[in-house]
Amino acid sequence: MTARKYLVFVTALAVALGALPALADESASPFDAETEAAWAAAAVPGEAHALLASRTGEWQTTSKMWMEPGGEPMTMTADSSAEMILGGRFLLEKVKGTVMGMPFDGIGLTGYDNTTHVVTSVWVDTQGTVMSIMTGVYEKIGEPMELFGSLTDPITGQEIKTRTVTTFGGDDAHTMDYFMTMGDMPEMKAMEMVYTRK
Repeated sequence: MTARKYLVFVTALAVALGALPALADESASPFDAETEAAWAAAAVPGEAHALLASRTGEWQTTSKMWMEPGGEPMTMTADSSAEMILGGRFLLEKVKGTVMGMPFDGIGLTGYDNTTHVVTSVWVDTQGTVMSIMTGVYEKIGEPMELFGSLTDPITGQEIKTRTVTTFGGDDAHTMDYFMTMGDMPEMKAMEMVYTRK
């Protein structure tokens, strides 16, 4: 190490060590009380998180899936297990079933941002390699939850707009409807998933 580099190192070390007493002093916060209160409130699970928590537990799901408007739906049953994680801040869901004779596994993570009132849902499953991310402002807690997203058609490369509506039916049932809009075509209902508590 050259003398110049050594001097820089020693100076930086001295500054860091000099800052340690201030860091150890809990009362030496760089934020005022109002700022600290705002950050604390943003971090505490609230009413929306309690609503998400109503979806925890073991569920039987029954789904109908439409390939085209007015067509006959395919049906699927699956098992869902959901729990709140990270201190009741996020809902983690795992779904296991069979689709067209093939094993199906899916994982969802849903959270509510106290600051923006936005719900964000991330979904991944064995039917593809895409991470589906849907968001929506949610302010009337208990009302149907509407989220919006998009995916890419693997054939045309065209964007497909997606929308979900989750309707809460108490602690023992809820329903998720999934809609798709492709190009200039009208929106179509692509799936309906009904959850019934086991």
